[in-house]
Amino acid sequence: MKTWNLGYEKAKQRAKSIYSKIGRLACPAFGGEFVAFTSDGFSHLLRKGRIPRTRNEQKRRFALMSYVAQIIKNPKAAIVYERRDTKTVVNRHGDKITLQSVANFWTFAERIDGCKIRVVVRQLSERGGKHFFSVMGDNIKITRRVKRKRSTKKPRN
Repeated sequence: MKTWNLGYEKAKQRAKSIYSKIGRLACPAFGGEFVAFTSDGFSHLLRKGRIPRTRNEQKRRFALMSYVAQIIKNPKAAIVYERRDTKTVVNRHGDKITLQSVANFWTFAERIDGCKIRVVVRQLSERGGKHFFSVMGDNIKITRRVKRKRSTKKPRN
């Protein structure tokens, strides 16, 4: 599988357009529950926490956006579930408080065109809604745009 033959900004615009058109999807694996495509999910394609991903990594993920909806809708996709408990210590008005939270992750995996694509759906609390969190793939080749050389010759009169 190859990335789109576009520059970074145009690839980002195309991925953002695909992403915003999805909005939310009914997922048969969750009994018809909806998976929302929020700004958190798109932001996670661009950075991991506060650290930006490389442009090549972002372009790889952008190219996979066209397959996300079909993988989530596929009832036969392989699904792996993971539950993570996190404890964070925060400073509230001079008092150190330990906050506990639970995050549920479902990873949908499917092989398309010789590339294993994994889509991650996250739920932050038991009552919270499920939302798209990430997309990953292996065997994705970066296609580089070839810049044309501009002629240095002066036009003839």
